[in-house]
Amino acid sequence: MGSANYMMITVASVGVSDRGAVLKLVDGLANDLREGASAVSTRYGVIITGDFTGKLVLFQGYEDLNGIDRAFGVYQESDNYRAILATPSFEVVMRNLWKLEPIGLSTPQTTVPAYGVVTRFGSADPLVETMKEILPIIEANGASVFRYGTLTMGNAAGRRLTGIGYPSMDAIERTYKALGESEVYRDGMAKIDLDWRNMIGFEG
Repeated sequence: MGSANYMMITVASVGVSDRGAVLKLVDGLANDLREGASAVSTRYGVIITGDFTGKLVLFQGYEDLNGIDRAFGVYQESDNYRAILATPSFEVVMRNLWKLEPIGLSTPQTTVPAYGVVTRFGSADPLVETMKEILPIIEANGASVFRYGTLTMGNAAGRRLTGIGYPSMDAIERTYKALGESEVYRDGMAKIDLDWRNMIGFEG
């Protein structure tokens, strides 16, 4: 299996009474995308903080943009996707394309993280070298997944985005404590315009 170089992010609202059923359908859709569009990674869950609290999110990663094209073909054929759209309370509220930088954890985990923290900011410099320097701190304190890149389409195009998966709230707390003590991290924060940080509870 290859590496994800592009990630499509979809955020949708759904009524509380329909959430459980729709999450099961999203699980089926994720499988359809892996089988029919060669998605190299899929993660989905519920946003639990910030502007989109309570909304569902689906991340799907592909080696190249052809995978995105195949994904829309899967949407047309997938019974799971049709059932999701038929849910009266379901509505897509945002869809973005994320171009990933080729950096990540030395030993990424394949298990589903319990939580994710997604941070969006603006910067003139892509800050790839800064990310490489702080990555060992993030990994040493329990992160299981790390993604970083630039939003290329959708709202907030041109903004940078980090997505980090964690096995527990304790790992999140340890990571941010360690980052706060890092001069490289503090210097990096001084160079950015941070406008969005949300937490996700992953379901699959």
